[in-house]
Amino acid sequence: MLGPTDIKGVCAMVPTPCKAGADGWEATDSVDLDEAARMTEKLIRDGVGMIAACGTTGECAALLWEEKRAFVATLARVNRGRVPLFAGATALGTKEIIRQMRGLKEVGADGAFVGLPLWQTPTLDNSVEFFADLSAAVPDMPIMVYANPMFFKSTFPTAFWEGVAKRAPNVITTKVTYNVDQIKDDVAVAGDRINFMPGQNSIYPAYKMLRTGLTAVWSTSAAMGPEPIVALMDAIAADDADRVDRIWEDIGSVPSMIPRGEFEHFPEYNAQVEKARFNAAGYINAGPWRAPYRDLPAQWAEQAEAHGKGWATLRAKYARPVPAR
Repeated sequence: MLGPTDIKGVCAMVPTPCKAGADGWEATDSVDLDEAARMTEKLIRDGVGMIAACGTTGECAALLWEEKRAFVATLARVNRGRVPLFAGATALGTKEIIRQMRGLKEVGADGAFVGLPLWQTPTLDNSVEFFADLSAAVPDMPIMVYANPMFFKSTFPTAFWEGVAKRAPNVITTKVTYNVDQIKDDVAVAGDRINFMPGQNSIYPAYKMLRTGLTAVWSTSAAMGPEPIVALMDAIAADDADRVDRIWEDIGSVPSMIPRGEFEHFPEYNAQVEKARFNAAGYINAGPWRAPYRDLPAQWAEQAEAHGKGWATLRAKYARPVPAR
């Protein structure tokens, strides 16, 4: 079973490709499995160290269980165990999440990607108890905590990580989406049990604070071509501060995917704008976005296109030669 030291490199938070015309509520077989297979092979070829499916960017809320299961099975079949594959099992309550964890393990997922239950605001005690229950119910499946305050009604304080490290042995890593100012304290209480994985937008300040010990980064931008963020993570792993600074500056030169002054509305357009920039970059065909989240204002679509095209230009700078077959 995977452990914290197996969490390395770039974790691509992937979309779930949608067939043309299958974005409506009536579509029961919307996943483009051929594109999912192609996406998986390309990401592994181009250097990602992990894949996480069926999160927010993966439109987990818009998929039927049968669609999710078929998608994860396709990723597992193409992956062939080359990189760790985590599959999203977030749902309204513990029993449904356990059912999904077991089903996703059956089709080849190496681990589960799970946020807190999506109904009541969780207390610290029931947040810890929730992950302890998952560990007890599916003891042979590692867990990545989806630690996003925007969605899961928790700031994920250091006391949470201390409790999880003591009571939930399956939790081996986390997608850090909360403020990294607390990451030193989190690592101090749980760093030998949990691999804290900052996001692409926070890996640089986390590196400046910790300097060593960061082995992985999560990235949705990897679905536009992972090479720039792979290069950044390689530089961080080597503790090459000058190269880290140069790559970070290059990444920062890409136009924002969010219109100026509109960040507060990002939770309203998250899945839509992600897919719009992926499609504009041309690395994969993510297809249309699914019901219920299908609206995207023109200024958001235009900004996403500029961002995707800018990333494609940056990717060309860092792309590695494709091995001959």
